[in-house]
Amino acid sequence: MFQLFDRFTTPEEVTSKLSECRTNVHRWGKANRVTFDENKEHIIILHPTYAFGDAFNLLGCLTDPKLTMRPAVDKILSRVRPRIKALLRTRKHYSASSLIDQFKTQIWDLMESHSGGIFHAATSILDQLDKTQKHFLEAFEVTQETAFLQHNFAPPTLRRNIAILGMIHKRVLGECHPSYEELLPYFSQRFGRDLQNRHSKQLYGHCNEIVAQWRLWERSIFGMVDRYNSLSQAAVDLPSVSTFQIFLTETARARCEAGDGKWMYTFDMRRRRANGEPADP
Repeated sequence: MFQLFDRFTTPEEVTSKLSECRTNVHRWGKANRVTFDENKEHIIILHPTYAFGDAFNLLGCLTDPKLTMRPAVDKILSRVRPRIKALLRTRKHYSASSLIDQFKTQIWDLMESHSGGIFHAATSILDQLDKTQKHFLEAFEVTQETAFLQHNFAPPTLRRNIAILGMIHKRVLGECHPSYEELLPYFSQRFGRDLQNRHSKQLYGHCNEIVAQWRLWERSIFGMVDRYNSLSQAAVDLPSVSTFQIFLTETARARCEAGDGKWMYTFDMRRRRANGEPADP
């Protein structure tokens, strides 16, 4: 059960109303011979500052009331690190290429199991995933650039951003659930530094509705709509999600080959804005 409250409502008042709601539900259940499991009942306030309650599982993703997603990332790392350690123990028997392939098949699925849920976490939290993969490469003296160019082994940040942009492109192609079309409607006006270079499939990311926690919106999936809106017309006209993501990967690859030290942040809006850099079309 979910209920919205005014942001100036005190936590005490919120928990009081939620407790009253729970009592009413139990009363209804008793009248209709329905029994509820008390072990699965929790009163939680979701708020960046006035959060209340313990972390809970939402579709398998461990979510904390402040939505920092640190518990979720810590849980992922607790499963990933032992596997990486076990994999590195075999490096005397396998080549770097073979170890990277094993990392892809055995660890990437765990590392990216909740990419959509943790995407809005602070950069310092998500960087732990990048550092873990980087540490793996450093164990047999392979740079991130070499791993990407020769083994298509992209850093978690780049893969995460391309995955989210792929989801947005799926909405543009009309291949997703209809609710996404309602959540991310087309935006008739083109906007940005260079209006002539903006493509014809602009989406609305609800930025005009933000009254607080602007940074939280900026690093969310909704914030990535702005990055999608800055892509080229050729990119958004691609007929499938796979060809679209290949296009983005090749764009990052070209920057890496050119020696751009920030190639892994090609589609990362939070870092580029923090550094005062414009988004490339």
